[in-house]
Amino acid sequence: MKKMRSLLQTLLLLSSFHVSYGQYEKVYFKDTVIETDQARIVLDNVVAVAKELKFRMAITNKTEDWLLYQSEESKFEINGNTQSSNDKYVLIPPRDTKSRVMRTLGTNMNSIRDFKFLCNGLKLVKLTAPLEAPTFRLPVSKNEFEVGNFKIAVLKNEKTTAKTDVKFQITYKGDGLGFVSPSKVSVKMPDGNLYATIHSKAETFAVKQNEPKNFSATWERMTGGSANDMQLVEMLIHFTGVFQESKQTDLKGVQFTMHWDDAMTVGKNK
Repeated sequence: MKKMRSLLQTLLLLSSFHVSYGQYEKVYFKDTVIETDQARIVLDNVVAVAKELKFRMAITNKTEDWLLYQSEESKFEINGNTQSSNDKYVLIPPRDTKSRVMRTLGTNMNSIRDFKFLCNGLKLVKLTAPLEAPTFRLPVSKNEFEVGNFKIAVLKNEKTTAKTDVKFQITYKGDGLGFVSPSKVSVKMPDGNLYATIHSKAETFAVKQNEPKNFSATWERMTGGSANDMQLVEMLIHFTGVFQESKQTDLKGVQFTMHWDDAMTVGKNK
């Protein structure tokens, strides 16, 4: 009888050990927040499954400049081993928040109970003064032009009375990042007035060296009758404030120490 009782106690102990430290299908971790002078970084929805550890990373830019997060510079430290992050860069406008799912792959990832995330690769990006760009004539007299380290090529040119649509491809040849603000493109008509592109809400975007991106400038039927008939008259596109270069400063990295949420893990694996 005593042997039976001892055996049952041993089985109960082993069962308890398995519940506390055993292999769950999914292991959940506690949300963690770190704040610096330039950014507020939140890691949440942190979960490990057999072959993957992932979480949502939200970065709030607390400055009046841009922030660039080069995620490939960050590392995971798991059970004494260092693993890379698999994700692309994130660009955060001033006083804005951007989020991205970060992940790393491996085996038996759901056996992890603690890990570190070394958040490196955050950079402060200061934009330089806008470059002076030549006006671009429609009808097109040339298909390419350059502004500083920017090379701009015309991919599409539709010019009718009802609509003018020009699609550009931009390539940046400088170091770091070039910035393009499509919403600032305007056109000067024969009446002497400047008319903004209809893409007034287009976001400023960054261009990495030798990685071309496209943007469009579009105008719909003008007032003024035949004097402003886009199909018949010359149009001069202005790029005032559109092209800017930047200077980057590396910010000090921060380290997240992540702990599993045992109560949540047990509850969600029932």
